[in-house]
Amino acid sequence: MFQDKCNILFGNNGAGKTNILEGISLLSKGRGIRNSSYSNLVKNDQVNFNIKSSININNAEYDIDIFTETRENKLRKNIKINNDSSKEAVHLLNSSLSFLIFIPEMERLFLSSPNSRRNFIDRLIYSKNNSYNTLINKYQKYLTERSKILQHDTYDNDWINEIENEISTLGIKIYEQRKEQLNILNKYIDALNIDNEYPFSIRLNIKDNFYDLNCDIFKYSSNLKESRELDKIFGGAKFGPHKSDIIASINNEFNASQLSTGQQKTVVLMILLAQCNYLINDQQKKPIILFDEICSHLDENNRKILLDMINQLDLQFFLTGTEKNLFSFISTNIKFYNITNL
Repeated sequence: MFQDKCNILFGNNGAGKTNILEGISLLSKGRGIRNSSYSNLVKNDQVNFNIKSSININNAEYDIDIFTETRENKLRKNIKINNDSSKEAVHLLNSSLSFLIFIPEMERLFLSSPNSRRNFIDRLIYSKNNSYNTLINKYQKYLTERSKILQHDTYDNDWINEIENEISTLGIKIYEQRKEQLNILNKYIDALNIDNEYPFSIRLNIKDNFYDLNCDIFKYSSNLKESRELDKIFGGAKFGPHKSDIIASINNEFNASQLSTGQQKTVVLMILLAQCNYLINDQQKKPIILFDEICSHLDENNRKILLDMINQLDLQFFLTGTEKNLFSFISTNIKFYNITNL
């Protein structure tokens, strides 16, 4: 039984610490903290996985059963809440849970691909709006459908026009939600810097040569139509929210990509703390915090941010690391679990 404050899982590499966080994250929609295919989450000698847990929602206990089964030659995830798999039961779980995640790859977030930064922001949007992934999936589905149509020498113009209108409608919604999310983060990061002695002023923006505030469905779909021949050759679509980047300006002087690994971690932790404050204060949500191998590059600034999160926020934390003494700076409201000895 995990405690409702800070839970620290320590043990050797390969002991299964991340797998436990993965299992917790699978309580929500999607494929877990690493976004792995379900087949990669199944033990080598098994054909499915099965995760059983209990969770308290509004002072009521629920037994959760998460398992995979093969349907139409594809491994799919299923969820039962108190043995009920109805849409209403699953909606209760999805609407009640919110996760904020740190994984080691985020220490180089601003040196990695734009896709990593888009996914990072999209996860934050999803933490407040669990229908957002449906929007992303529909957008990707229509992009794929358009690409397949363009590979034919002849096609129905009315049909591809309809597809491009759908892409335009969904694409603008994604742009708008990302822009709103960055405005929220900028506001809450500014508040953090007023109340604390954090090392950076951060300003987040979308970098996109196509999108602007005057972009509408007509402009979007017209540009898609004009780019059909190029998109037929190169595949996909040459513009849209799947091509955007997220830029972090530091102290109004330089890009976060110029920071060291430890400093990039500081920026990520500040963003996550800002999102926590937003979810608690504006959305009345209490996210569950899953921080994997959090202790690398944990300098004084990063320890302070992590301690501020643990000490000031009434949230449940799950932290992992290789050794117990790495967490000696956390002195209260903590429970340790030695995963190596399991």
